[in-house]
Order: sequence, then structure tokens, then C-alpha cells
Amino acid sequence: MPWCPRCGCEFHDGVQSCNTCGLPLLDHMPTEEERQAAALPGDRRFWNRQRLLRILRALVMVLLALAAALVLAGR
Repeated sequence: MPWCPRCGCEFHDGVQSCNTCGLPLLDHMPTEEERQAAALPGDRRFWNRQRLLRILRALVMVLLALAAALVLAGR
């Protein structure tokens, strides 16, 4: 099972990166040295790709719902 080197979460096989940290996963439970190396200050990225895609997907859904509401109100 893959593990995140920063937060230590365990993932299912086939997952390539942590959905919270965005770091590539290890094939073993991280040692304390590996966790400390992954938790270096300044290395943390707030806007990882998964978070940005989730926000964009939610915005598209809101815009589609708004467009549908405007179309129904116009009839």
C-alpha cells in the first residue's frame, strides 16, 4: 500500500499522489527522517493541481445551474 511521506496517510494501490499534500507516494510507511524531509518549511504548496481542479469543477457546476435557472425563468 502506498503512503504519503508528509502526512503519513495510507492509500489504495494505484494511487500516485496524496490528495491532501500533492506529494508522490512511497511504497512503504515513511520513516521519521522521510517525514521530516517532506515537511520542510516553504515546500508546502497550498494550490496543488487536485485542489484547483476541484474548485474549477465546482464553479462550472454553479454556472451551469445558474444558466439552467435563467433559461427556466425566461419561459
